[in-house]
Amino acid sequence: MGKRAEFCPNQHGGKNWPPIAFNPQTRMIYVPANNNICGALTGVPATYVAGGMFTGAKSDGAFLNPGADHIGEVQAWNVDTGERVWTHRYRRSPNWGPMLTTAGGLVFSGGTVDRNIHAFDAVSGNILWEFTTNSGIIAPPTTFTVDGKQYLAVHAGWEGDARAMTNAVRRFFPGEVPNVPQGGAIWVFALNE
Repeated sequence: MGKRAEFCPNQHGGKNWPPIAFNPQTRMIYVPANNNICGALTGVPATYVAGGMFTGAKSDGAFLNPGADHIGEVQAWNVDTGERVWTHRYRRSPNWGPMLTTAGGLVFSGGTVDRNIHAFDAVSGNILWEFTTNSGIIAPPTTFTVDGKQYLAVHAGWEGDARAMTNAVRRFFPGEVPNVPQGGAIWVFALNE
């Protein structure tokens, strides 16, 4: 009881719920991650009350890891060697974007406060294309074909953990993190061959 534990990343950090993607051609997994926002918990007596929280700890809030140069990341890991191949960092944004990779050598992800859907080169990590939607993207992107033409579809809508973490980032960097509208739109793009 009463002991304080600090940890980094915090409970919303590292690899959280947004799905990764595996590309059998590159032999890489693509991971959305959040780092450098740390947390602290202090042990408290836990009394069970039906319907209430029963954790035995209280949060002491979030803090920024000293020297942090970014928050969100897209990481590419080689599944055969276990080595990280590339990382794309988002300076003032968490990353809540599920990943999608294609046989055409692309990786798609949203999940950032710039409201963009990003297309990365699956091998190098270079951004090849991005488009600003009406809101942040925390739903998994998908592709499909109609009459032989490939399309990308994403649902833009920002809420829940993404909004809570964005509010924390905004406290660390006042005036540098935009407000992300809630959203609720589906965007469809045709892929060039």
